[in-house]
Amino acid sequence: MSKRFTDTEKYKKSFIRSLPGAYKILWDYLYHDCSFAGIWQVDFEVAQIRVGSDMPINKSKAIELFNRDEIRIVEIAGGKKWFIKPFIDFQYGQLSEFNKLHIGVMRELQKEGVSIPHKCPLQGAKDKDKDKDKDKDKDKDKDKEESLPEVLKTPEFIAAWENWKKHRKEIKKPLTDQSVKMQMADFQKWGVERAIAAIEHTIKKGWQGIREEEKKGGCGNGSSGSQHRIEKANREFPETIHAPDFN
Repeated sequence: MSKRFTDTEKYKKSFIRSLPGAYKILWDYLYHDCSFAGIWQVDFEVAQIRVGSDMPINKSKAIELFNRDEIRIVEIAGGKKWFIKPFIDFQYGQLSEFNKLHIGVMRELQKEGVSIPHKCPLQGAKDKDKDKDKDKDKDKDKDKEESLPEVLKTPEFIAAWENWKKHRKEIKKPLTDQSVKMQMADFQKWGVERAIAAIEHTIKKGWQGIREEEKKGGCGNGSSGSQHRIEKANREFPETIHAPDFN
């Protein structure tokens, strides 16, 4: 004896409530008497016996009532069979070629000339890969934000920080975990605006270590010597954040 899912809320739904009593029973009977693929061999003589002789039913009236607001019954094989559309969605959900039972259902429907959407293995694999990629991107974004001090969690600083990391990769000097911690500690002391300005200036100069731009007139005639010291410091201590030298 086969067993099937039933909806304990079905008699609360407007579609069932709107049906005359005889057709309520008929609709329930169809769900029990159809094949595992939702195909019913049309036999109103037997159906009338099951429903009860005191509750007359007929084929044309049944189709009119069942398809009143949407197509639920599809006549196939010249009207000798009915395909009950809601049966598939309720019993199986979206059919998938990963599921052996679903494969049998799809073969039965194909044999009867019924076509319904289903998920193929290739498409399913692609969807899973896309979901995995989305999850990875979300995790990366989450890690990026969690590694930043609260005071630096602004769109402007995050954009500047991403540019800084990209710059370091381009010059073949990717940031280390330790250098990130040290830089973040200094950025936190400096504040967002000063940190962004230093990052942008350093990238513009092509340096490895974060360096703030010197104020005009601050270095006098010794600017070339100061510039030499900066470049030397960046070569010897690439992870150090160098404050301006005004001496």
